[in-house]
Amino acid sequence: MGHFADIILPTAVRHPFTYAVRESLVERIRPGLRVWIPFQKHKAIGMVVKVHQNEPDFKTRSVEKIMDEQPVLSDELLELTEWIHRFYYCGWGEVVQAALPVGLNFYAEKYLKATKVEPDNKFSEKQREILEEIGQKESYTLKEARKRWGEEGRSQPLKKLIDEGYLEVWEEPEMKMKPATRKLWKWKGSAESKTVANLIEAHREEGHDYKWIQALELLQELGLPEFQDNLLTFDLLDYYTLNRIADEGLIQAEEVEHSDITLKFEHDPSQLTKLNREQEQAFEAMRRPLDEGKYQSFLLYGVTGSGKTEVYIHALKRALEEGRGGLVLVPEIGLTPQIVERFYRIFGDDIAVLHSRLTDRERYDAWHALRQGEKRIAIGARSAVFAPVQNLGLIVVDEEHDASYKQEDPAPRYNARDVAVMRATMNNAVVVMGSATPSLVALQATRKGKSTLLSLTERPLEAKLPKVKVLDLKQYRSAMSGPLAIPLYEAVKEGLKREEQAILLYNRRGYASFLHCGNCGDIPECPNCSVSLTYHKAKRQLRCHYCGYAGRIPRQCSSCGHDDFEAIGSGTQQLEEQIEELFPEARLLRMDFDTTAGRGSHAHLLNKFARKEADILVGTQMVGKGLDFQDVTVVGVINADTELAFPSFRSGERMFQLLSQVAGRSGRAVKEGRVYFQTWQSDHHVIEAAKKHDYRSFARRELGYRKSLSYPPYSRIIRFIFKGQRERKVQQVAEIFTSGLVELLEFDDVLGPSPATILRMQRYYRWESMAKIDPGKGAGAIERLLDRAFALFEEKKPEGASAVRINVNVDALE
Repeated sequence: MGHFADIILPTAVRHPFTYAVRESLVERIRPGLRVWIPFQKHKAIGMVVKVHQNEPDFKTRSVEKIMDEQPVLSDELLELTEWIHRFYYCGWGEVVQAALPVGLNFYAEKYLKATKVEPDNKFSEKQREILEEIGQKESYTLKEARKRWGEEGRSQPLKKLIDEGYLEVWEEPEMKMKPATRKLWKWKGSAESKTVANLIEAHREEGHDYKWIQALELLQELGLPEFQDNLLTFDLLDYYTLNRIADEGLIQAEEVEHSDITLKFEHDPSQLTKLNREQEQAFEAMRRPLDEGKYQSFLLYGVTGSGKTEVYIHALKRALEEGRGGLVLVPEIGLTPQIVERFYRIFGDDIAVLHSRLTDRERYDAWHALRQGEKRIAIGARSAVFAPVQNLGLIVVDEEHDASYKQEDPAPRYNARDVAVMRATMNNAVVVMGSATPSLVALQATRKGKSTLLSLTERPLEAKLPKVKVLDLKQYRSAMSGPLAIPLYEAVKEGLKREEQAILLYNRRGYASFLHCGNCGDIPECPNCSVSLTYHKAKRQLRCHYCGYAGRIPRQCSSCGHDDFEAIGSGTQQLEEQIEELFPEARLLRMDFDTTAGRGSHAHLLNKFARKEADILVGTQMVGKGLDFQDVTVVGVINADTELAFPSFRSGERMFQLLSQVAGRSGRAVKEGRVYFQTWQSDHHVIEAAKKHDYRSFARRELGYRKSLSYPPYSRIIRFIFKGQRERKVQQVAEIFTSGLVELLEFDDVLGPSPATILRMQRYYRWESMAKIDPGKGAGAIERLLDRAFALFEEKKPEGASAVRINVNVDALE
């Protein structure tokens, strides 16, 4: 009886492929290993998910090579990725691709080689050049060739040589990243005892005082094995001397895997803060399931500045004392430096940091250190939920309400918060979700008994919640100092006199919302998306914030030829310029996507502000999340209504969360904090609730609204996005697919199809539909429903439907 393996590939195809396993590989193959397999006309890297002896009723191809000595995904993480693939209705391989660090994911390099010999006069001069250069090199990648000779159009010489078979494309698995290694010197054979001593003594008797003999004597004193970089700190030991001793057959070197990830923070476990009464009660609730090794979910609701992080640290310390590991998720990379520093002071080098701004090497080394058990705590943003923490005992999801935990594009479109809950379940671990403004979905889970609510209602010590004043712009429009209403202007001015700091939030980046022609009113639009271009004054550019397109400001209007352009609206760049004019002596920093795009830029800006090298921090929503500066006493929200302008059932929830979070940046120490909301809708219930720091009244009213319209948490939303380059075909596919949904969901709501809010994005037309599903239906029921919907569409799909992509977003936020 033969052996077979079910293998997944990094595609949207949801089922695994079955391959035969040669006898020579049977002993080694197992789930979690990557393998090199033939797939269609090429070769590909896949991952084994099952090994069995169930021979399929079709002819199978064979696994060619096993690429790993040990599984790169544990059984636990393989099970988790399978759950995600089913729950979020995406390809299993897509999930595995997201779970693995660069260098271990599905990457194969394409190479070129010449396959035919023809007379030179058959080819053009350029083709002869290509064939000659590729023939001279042992390996030439397709990427290198395309970069040099291009690939567009059939007339291109490179493409023509490939199409006519004179150049063959072949693939090899590419190991982009391997474990970091260090050279370790060891004694060779029995050299460490009498042999070395006798040799040294013999040379001494003969009067030899060679440097390598002195070095050998030092090695005997120091003892081996020892890493080369440590040995090279001694004057007697250098590369030449070590190799000279090795030539004598006395020592030998080997490369050993080593992860050297050093965080530049002070480690002082004595700084563990004593908990107050409320914090102690919350910790005790977590300690019981931690000690018993049982799964339990907690929602830690704590007002801003109430010390949620200290509770996390005590719980994590307890998990480590029980011999288990921990995982801490934070929503934004901008929060990582501050929260990492607080954890590092207690746990030191037990911490590995994982986020997208690290280099490939840094991410791989952190992943490898966790997998090997060298580090027991992972801290990072969304994708850190896949960190290979050993014997996982505690998962913390800080600021659980934050939308950045939801991956939107590309697939898999998972929510790291919900994945964290499932991973805790699989590991009999405790999961703690913390927020000053919990999501309504998380709050409802506590009411259903799925999670336990813990509360921190006060700030510790003398810190008090800041006083909030609402500034109605309808009243203050004639009493403004630039973009600031007079009370906010005076508060900033007085704070600067006391050498205190201020934060000003305006949730629009750029200099102006758009430019328009003062003669005909034409507005420059993105060539790839159906949106106006945002004006960025510093670089005199128009940019699209959806596809990244950037272009120079046109000299004249494309419609009427006039050069009379006007900037309409404003953004953080314009606000920064205006604040500089109002407070010329103040030192400003701006924090938005444009100023934090570079590596390390978040930490650099935050550290400058923490060192009081700036007085005013201007920025987008980044400045409202998790920052803790004791000298910030004034916080101003320039236009509190921006979130309400977005057409979403969550706009009120998002606005309350943003206002509450940014207000919480003020008065976090003994100094009194003051917060100012500038708004055109001063009587809006969200503004009123945020002013009073009244989450409960906001939640009660918002839940009533959601229930009446059957929105989450009273339903689960599945959004379907139809994308293609021909709008009529996109509309046709959307209508046929949605009609099938209506047929299947007799008692559930189906909305659409309709053009997406932004009809054209990145050159693709977009239509959408939405289904509201009963939240009582489990993951299996939704998976079966979607299987049936796609099967029904296959029966009715029109010609050319393959050119339209259908993206499925389960538990969509919008």
